[in-house]
Amino acid sequence: MTVELVRSIKEAESKAEVLVRDARQESRRKLKEAEAKAVELLRSAEAEAEAQAQLLLQQAEEAARAEAEPLLKTQQEESAGIKARAEARFPAAVAMITERIVKFHAYS
Repeated sequence: MTVELVRSIKEAESKAEVLVRDARQESRRKLKEAEAKAVELLRSAEAEAEAQAQLLLQQAEEAARAEAEPLLKTQQEESAGIKARAEARFPAAVAMITERIVKFHAYS
């Protein structure tokens, strides 16, 4: 009976060792799977964040253009007005300068 009991205990210990070894292997496998999943989730989150950043940047650029467009148009209109007034005065300015030069040389 004692021999039978010892054999039974050794068998139980062997089975326990196999179970422990299998449990450790399964634990390592699950850990590797979890790490791989975490890396994939991180990559996915980074890609999503990059896409969202690009979208926000594009929206900000569009908003800036929309805001700047009326200002640019106003500046262009003012510039065109100044240029038109200057061009309108140009013949008078040329005549005045010519007259002064002629008078200066006439008295010299």
